[in-house]
Amino acid sequence: MSFLAGLRFIVNTSLLKNYSKGEERELTISRSKTPLLLYTPTKKEKGLIISLTGFSTSGYQDKRIAVVNNAFVKLGYRVITPKIKTIDDLLIHPSGIDEMKEVISRIAADTLLNPNKFCPAVFAPSFTAGIAALAIAEMPVNSVSSLCLIGGFCNFETTIQFALTNEKNEDDYGMHILMKNFLKYEVGNNPRLEELVQTAIEDNGLKRKVPLLPSLLAQTDSTTADLYNKLRFNTEFRRDLIMQAWTKIPDFAIWENRLDLSKHSYKITCSITIIHGKEDVVIPSSESIMLNSLLKDKNPKVHLELSNLLDHGDLKVGFKIFSEINKLAKAFNYFIVNIK
Repeated sequence: MSFLAGLRFIVNTSLLKNYSKGEERELTISRSKTPLLLYTPTKKEKGLIISLTGFSTSGYQDKRIAVVNNAFVKLGYRVITPKIKTIDDLLIHPSGIDEMKEVISRIAADTLLNPNKFCPAVFAPSFTAGIAALAIAEMPVNSVSSLCLIGGFCNFETTIQFALTNEKNEDDYGMHILMKNFLKYEVGNNPRLEELVQTAIEDNGLKRKVPLLPSLLAQTDSTTADLYNKLRFNTEFRRDLIMQAWTKIPDFAIWENRLDLSKHSYKITCSITIIHGKEDVVIPSSESIMLNSLLKDKNPKVHLELSNLLDHGDLKVGFKIFSEINKLAKAFNYFIVNIK
């Protein structure tokens, strides 16, 4: 398999980064409008890529996805990053699957956004990758031409258990995202606790030079502050409380079923590229291995790459780069050549 397009993509997302943001546009969905960023190549367009952000405090405006999009534009692709409200609000909910389905289908059908009537490809990282895959599994065949999942999940429940308990992960961003989404189902309404969690998320996600959490904690009543600190630093307590909360969600059976990609992956018929960092400390690479094993007997167009060059989606430069860059380039190339 050739790897030149994949290699160019890696170079342009690591060594020659372009942070320029696309043109602001709007997409009509469900009698409302959602913003998006449109990137267009100067030469003839080869295809359309819908490029999605992870659970970022910057949402669809995240500068990291701008780098990815500009790299695809250099290869000749029109790229659109839409605002998915549930994702931008950092919310894990089955409604996010429905929102994703509608956004993909509306972009594909929009004559201004997709004038060449391409069958769109989808590029998605982290938790968003799982949501995107679940959405595509529920969409009609041939709705998407090529799908690239970076560091995504397969079994949602095992993924959140890992994220809550992996002490090798020094970054507590993902842990706080799970706290934000599920704590309320166990501890009830606690505005100050929610404020502490949200502030911790923003301190991390916005990379504040002076974090606001310490001063907020100092102003918090001792009971709430103690509960927050126990959640943050006591792994067993955090796991037990949030996993209990997960099972107490109203309509839990519906959530459990709809968020479990292992039950629905067989319905994905487009080309799929699965890329995962071997030592990912947020979502384990075993999730992508599981997804590949479920897909490979149902879909012949699946490519799995486990890479030492990636952590949770970000490229790591080190001594292994020269021996492994070829394999990672081939993986990205597989996604690119299958875009129609």
